[in-house]
Amino acid sequence: MRSRVHGETPRSMVKATAKVAHVAPRPQLVVVAPRRRAARFIAAGSAVVFGLMIGAAAFQTQLARRQLTIDTYDRQIRAAHEQYDVLRRERAELRSPGRLATEASALGMVPATQTQFITLTPEVVGAVQRSGAPTDRSEETTIEQEFDAYARVKAQAGSAP
Repeated sequence: MRSRVHGETPRSMVKATAKVAHVAPRPQLVVVAPRRRAARFIAAGSAVVFGLMIGAAAFQTQLARRQLTIDTYDRQIRAAHEQYDVLRRERAELRSPGRLATEASALGMVPATQTQFITLTPEVVGAVQRSGAPTDRSEETTIEQEFDAYARVKAQAGSAP
């Protein structure tokens, strides 16, 4: 291979290298279709937006359904409060002293003119106590035990039985 010397023309240089180097044939050029990257991006974005819109519609539907349920409960609560107020008024009317006096006189009752205290005998007290339902069978007492308990209470109170 020769080195370039001043005064040689470039043409002679090309001729000289063409003999030495092997030139590869030029590859054939083919027109390639443009990539569809933008179309894929738009399709994916549209799918995401569509999914979000469906989700928002489902959320709004659930929200409306729950609001209807809440409204129904509110109406029921208001009705229950009104019923409670009606029942309180009726109770107050039924317990009023004037009404009780009217009903008592209709049944033949008369107001008391005097009051008096009565003394109960131990037998009556024992009978009343026995007439109640016992809480436990093992705690039942005899009439003598009841009289003894009554006598102890009276003795401590300062009076004889």
